[in-house]
Amino acid sequence: MKIAIIRRKFTAFGGAENFILRASSGLSQLGINFFIISELWKKNANNSKNIHWIEAKSHGLFRFSKLLSFQKSVMKIISLNNFDLIQSHERLTGVDIYRLGDGIHAAWIDRMKKISPWYKKAWLSIDPYHQKIIRIEKEMSEDKSLFYVANSDLVKYELYKYYKVPESRIKVIENGIDIKSFHPVSATKKEATKKQLALNPKLPVVLFVGSGFERKGAFEIVEAIKLLPKFQAIIVGQDKKIHQLRNLARGHNVLITGPQDDIQKYLDASDIFCLPSLYDSLPNAALEALCCGLPIVLTKDVGLAPHIEKNLAGVICKKDKHSIADALIKAWGKRKLFSKNALKAAKAFDIKIKNKEWLHLYNELANKKKIKVLHTESSLGWGGQEIRVLTEAKIYSKYGHEVIVAADKKSLIAKRAHLYGVRCEGIDLQKKRFADLLSLRKLIKKVRPDVISCHSSTDHWLSALARLTLNIKPAIVRTRHISTHVHRNMSSKWLYNKGCESIMTTSESIKDDLTIDKFVRTPTKSVPTGIDTDIFVPGNKIQQRKLLNLPQKHFIFGIAATLRSWKGHSDLIQAFNLLKNPMCTLIIIGDGPQMENCKKLAKASSYPENIKLVGDIRNIVPYLQAMDCFVLPSYANEGVPQALLQAMSVGLSIISCPVGGIPETLSKYKKAVLVKPQSPELLSKAMLKIMKTPNTKQMKNIHRPFTLDVMYKSSLEVYGKAIGNRFNAN
Repeated sequence: MKIAIIRRKFTAFGGAENFILRASSGLSQLGINFFIISELWKKNANNSKNIHWIEAKSHGLFRFSKLLSFQKSVMKIISLNNFDLIQSHERLTGVDIYRLGDGIHAAWIDRMKKISPWYKKAWLSIDPYHQKIIRIEKEMSEDKSLFYVANSDLVKYELYKYYKVPESRIKVIENGIDIKSFHPVSATKKEATKKQLALNPKLPVVLFVGSGFERKGAFEIVEAIKLLPKFQAIIVGQDKKIHQLRNLARGHNVLITGPQDDIQKYLDASDIFCLPSLYDSLPNAALEALCCGLPIVLTKDVGLAPHIEKNLAGVICKKDKHSIADALIKAWGKRKLFSKNALKAAKAFDIKIKNKEWLHLYNELANKKKIKVLHTESSLGWGGQEIRVLTEAKIYSKYGHEVIVAADKKSLIAKRAHLYGVRCEGIDLQKKRFADLLSLRKLIKKVRPDVISCHSSTDHWLSALARLTLNIKPAIVRTRHISTHVHRNMSSKWLYNKGCESIMTTSESIKDDLTIDKFVRTPTKSVPTGIDTDIFVPGNKIQQRKLLNLPQKHFIFGIAATLRSWKGHSDLIQAFNLLKNPMCTLIIIGDGPQMENCKKLAKASSYPENIKLVGDIRNIVPYLQAMDCFVLPSYANEGVPQALLQAMSVGLSIISCPVGGIPETLSKYKKAVLVKPQSPELLSKAMLKIMKTPNTKQMKNIHRPFTLDVMYKSSLEVYGKAIGNRFNAN
């Protein structure tokens, strides 16, 4: 499993970064590959071969512009990699998991307003950076496919309070810690360590660890120490106000170290851990202190507070120097009880337990990762393309994805979608006109799909133009079903390169036609239409002919295709007539514009009763099972015809023409013959040859290269990459 972890500034002493390294290091031993995407990092920070680093650059003069450029870099990286899950530790839309290590920004802003002067309150309300962060939080909350991992009940509660995110989308997995790496030290070692740090070995030491001195209460701790002449303090961390803090602490028992990669010696020298934070979801440093048996003093706005209260492992205070001072005195007085309980409380945060919770979540989300697909099809007719749309929609629904088909209300696909168990919205979607554009835009805005899958030129144009006017822009994937030529003009170039994130073709030949001259630079992949191999199987030929009232002793040729000129029905009827054999039957399955012409040609045949036009039928399996040979003499516009796949799955002999994707479809099929298109004479000779070498080993000739599952997995990969790259369109 490949998991992307996004953290903008990956510093050596950050709490979130330590969590990421601990969790990913443990889980990587189970075969999970982690890709940490960050702006800053240390290349050799971890020796695990399953942890990789990718730099996401940012630029700009202001933090607002830097944030936007970082997001753009991340989206580009995601679009170029096929990650199974994307987990962000930054506020970012379009990811699978958001781990709330930094809490709710809106909640933090509200807390800051309560303690700030009026001018700062006003700025907090209009600062574009803060407003952008809160807007992103809101957008994330509205993304029903996004799953939240809160590291404390405090964060979970505020996530619901501010954004009404339901409990079904939130899981609390608290930070984990290697409880064997942090442990209490003897009194002798504690005194010795205090001496090494130039502290009084006989006086209690209070430890603070954290970056963000104002928010986390470092100034209040210094003020509290001033009230307690028999207490000392160690302040570990980095902050732009560190000089201001040092000036405040000058002349008192306070050691300010700055940022430290390793805080073990400071833990060894300390007697109490204090974090009187305005807001802190679940600090790793506090967990390390628990493992060392230190009594904990913190505010109720720290996510660890319920554990401290429940386990009697410390004291809850207010972010006030007098309250902190009182709490420190109380903690020192009950240090033996609190220390004992702290060690017990620490066991619940064992990294092994937490890694199991993460692994279970990763497996669960990877198996349930769902997308919402809106298929658009402007065609009014019926054929392989329309069947492909509904077949794909049906199998996606089977796997739990939400699928909607948008089609013109007058179309056959709108009328037949219910037969496939597919939801279809009948709208105006027939022409490139303003009314149809508004109709589709209204539906897109209502449905809010992750991806729009376009299948014809008209609906692709309307989708691409509608997206330009939307705030939330879905990805667009264009599927090319047939091998018609794409005009090399500026409008088509925009449509295929800017009007979609990915292109699917139904054959390699169609893909080559689009990309060979670099006219299309959008990622393109061939995904042939799959067939249901449980349905298209050989049957009892005698029994099926009896049920269909077909002659038992005749050699039966057949075709199943929409009656369009390029499918070659007239060539097939002429070739059949050239056989001049009363012991042959030709079955023509389908309907379309060429029906009347085919009827005239059949009526003029030497054996008109041997040419059976059965029309458009839903279940063609009995007819395939009754045939001896399947013929598809197309001369244009072919991808990978479903009818050929169905015939191969039944094991029939096949005659066709080297057009579009047909050669690649039949390349490994032993019972296939290709003839020059639009040549009834050559087609008739091939039919005669097949008659002389009957297919006696039909079961052994079965070939099934493109199943429904293959189509599903391949197309899902295309959709996934397109969705990951959708923000390039924003």
